[in-house]
Amino acid sequence: MLRFLIISLQLILILSITIFLISNSFNISFDIGDLSYSFSSNLLVIALVIFTLLVVLINFIYFKTKFIFQKYSYIKKFERTQKGYDFFVESMIALFNKDNKTAINSARKMRGILKKDKSLNLLLQSEILKIEKKSDELNDVYDLMIKNNKTKTLGYRGLMEQSLKQQDYHHAFIYGEKLFLLNPKIEKLYQTLLNVVAKTKNWNQLINITDKAYSNKIIKKVEANENKSIALFEIAKIKMKSDRSEAINLIEKAISLKGNFSPYIKLYAQLLFESNNNTKAQKVLMKYWNQSPSNHLRSSITDVLKENKINEIEFIHRLISKNQNNEESKKLLIDFAIYFNNWGLARDNIKGLIGSSPSREVCLFMSEIELGEFNDIQKSEGWKLRGNNAGSDYYWVCKFTKNPQKNWSALSDSGHFNSLEWIQPKMLSLL
Repeated sequence: MLRFLIISLQLILILSITIFLISNSFNISFDIGDLSYSFSSNLLVIALVIFTLLVVLINFIYFKTKFIFQKYSYIKKFERTQKGYDFFVESMIALFNKDNKTAINSARKMRGILKKDKSLNLLLQSEILKIEKKSDELNDVYDLMIKNNKTKTLGYRGLMEQSLKQQDYHHAFIYGEKLFLLNPKIEKLYQTLLNVVAKTKNWNQLINITDKAYSNKIIKKVEANENKSIALFEIAKIKMKSDRSEAINLIEKAISLKGNFSPYIKLYAQLLFESNNNTKAQKVLMKYWNQSPSNHLRSSITDVLKENKINEIEFIHRLISKNQNNEESKKLLIDFAIYFNNWGLARDNIKGLIGSSPSREVCLFMSEIELGEFNDIQKSEGWKLRGNNAGSDYYWVCKFTKNPQKNWSALSDSGHFNSLEWIQPKMLSLL
């Protein structure tokens, strides 16, 4: 563009001079020694025209030649670059086909052509080292990747995955969090971080990344509240050993986020009992039982009352007073009637639950009643056998491993976050 402008100015200047000379014709005379010379200014015009044509011709030839060479050079460069990309594709395909030899050879050829393309070289190198399981060299490549803006995210992901393989959850979270800051809208990454944080039991970090995920619209408010409530529950369990008052505040926040969830209610009541606030603890149990009596809440209430030796059958009557005809209310009363050796009360309430095909739990209740009231071992064993044939009890079961466990927690025994469901497992592997 600049060269074209310069040529244009030159032509304009020459044209202006030419026009001036034509308009103002004159003779030019000069002496050289004894010789005198004289010519018209029109000769200068002719000379200028010739000069102008030469200038235009020379520039035309120059630019045309330059264009041809540039085009040729560009085509050759393009063809060579394309060949490098072909080797890259060839190497990647070989990797997917687990043809390591071809992958390595093609990668070597690609590096010879695309030396300046660091991004592609790092990417391909990392994939080859991954196949070859050269962890140390692979980590070095990932370190180089995070220094390159184009491959930074891949570098952090690679380092995170390497740390996870080595069960180094501390560094896995560090790399994962940096990746999350670069790509906060990746849902799978958030789920990975949840599991990593849960394994490290850094519940405050779980709250932070959940807030970020919600603000970036990766998860809905319901899921965000649930995950935060789980973190608060786990923090409360830790705090109950050193600061029971703070633990109570935390579990109250957890309940406000998730509502009537029996493990939270159980811990809340337990903290109140340990704080010698029995009245409030009982009110809490009554409040949530009145809201929705269920078998998992019954299990929690039974555990916490027996653990704290609340020997008041009158409280059980008060607890179920608003829904005493509910099946779960009857089972709760039967359980504590047996616990207090009140056999008459237990029999009166179990009659309506036996039917033609009683549940395993009802059969086991009858087994305890027959043994406890009459020491009738034969009838007791008969009911126990009938109960075993009736199926399994409800347990907290990991939805991934299908293994049951007695108590709910943020992590299942297999290490999965928030994976426990209250169901009847088809086959019990423990307990």
